[in-house]
Amino acid sequence: MIDQKYTENIKQYGAFKDSGESRLKLLRDDIGFRMDQKAEYVIIGGCVQPEAMPQAFRAFKNLLEHLKINYTLLSKEYCCGWMPIGQPAVMARNEEDIAEYKGLSKGFIAENLRQAEALGAQSIVLFCSACEPNYSNYKKDTTLNIMHYTELLNRYIQNGMLDSEIDYYAGCYRFRRRITDEPLDIEPAAGLLQKIDGLKVNYLNNDLCCFKRPGLEQLTAALKTKNLITICTGCYHNLKRNLQGKGDYSVKMLPEMLAEAVK
Repeated sequence: MIDQKYTENIKQYGAFKDSGESRLKLLRDDIGFRMDQKAEYVIIGGCVQPEAMPQAFRAFKNLLEHLKINYTLLSKEYCCGWMPIGQPAVMARNEEDIAEYKGLSKGFIAENLRQAEALGAQSIVLFCSACEPNYSNYKKDTTLNIMHYTELLNRYIQNGMLDSEIDYYAGCYRFRRRITDEPLDIEPAAGLLQKIDGLKVNYLNNDLCCFKRPGLEQLTAALKTKNLITICTGCYHNLKRNLQGKGDYSVKMLPEMLAEAVK
């Protein structure tokens, strides 16, 4: 059964677990993102990712500023509902709750789309891998262009330089199949890697799922470096957790590496 406390909290505050003030303070006051301004791109960061990976958001913000991208964030960004509502329903295989979740999520997303349109935006840019498939369902319901953050960066980054060797894992995105039929385009991320001179990349098999033990073991065995880069927020957390204590591995989101390459 869907937890109505989470639903009501999102309706009131945008966030599912609290008032969202600590998240807002981090993004606006600590990192310095622009908020609620007229802009071409509205960035949707997700409900928990900013506080869970602040270093990735700092790098992303630095890229946006360096590339002179006309962007803004929303001070009251509505959670899409995946973590508190959708994920439990999918894991329980409760079709009734999944259907209810999709309806609730559509309403929450509509609030963000409405705000973006009021700010004169042309595009919604999604950072969180859990948010992205939910928004994909509503591309036909808005005049806004909905894109993954790698597509935005690939539009603006022309080249970079980084003398480094990395392992790159795009992610399998199997969970999204319970939410949307539209696959994630991972080509923009591959294009970004190809633009970085001096970078040597070991491409890991993205048919393997890092959340399944056999897939995780095969991915770990295929690592050739101590530097693992991913574009998926869920994979980032899972891989970082599982590699901890197994050596001096560094797991980073793609914007962290790109910020080093284009500065």
